[in-house]
Amino acid sequence: MSSPHFRHGRFLREASRSLALALVLSACAPEGPPADVLPRERFVQVLAEAQLIEARVNREGAVEHRSNGKVDVYYAELFKREGVAEEDFRRSFDHYAQDPAVLKDIYGDVIALLNRRKDEAADARTDSLSSVRRP
Repeated sequence: MSSPHFRHGRFLREASRSLALALVLSACAPEGPPADVLPRERFVQVLAEAQLIEARVNREGAVEHRSNGKVDVYYAELFKREGVAEEDFRRSFDHYAQDPAVLKDIYGDVIALLNRRKDEAADARTDSLSSVRRP
């Protein structure tokens, strides 16, 4: 019969080997998400568009008092326009959501992208208004 100390030492050696193997495999793994997941920048772009759909649906429901049965149509148009399958988007969301810190950073990128687009639209509107000649 072996002593408890021996069994504990054996466990630590096996755990150390497993840890070393995991470190080697993670060092050899390609950077970035798996092949069936949208790259982060692409995911940010599509997620930003999805957020615009959600805002539109909320506005139509709250301000215009209409129930929005078109939400599926809006998303279908988004996925078609972006060339992304709904399953790929869902798989990507699930992948990035596994790490809440990463998903929080992604949403930060989405907010920054939407703010840039808002600023660009405001600048374009200002430019178009300033080019209007007054009598």
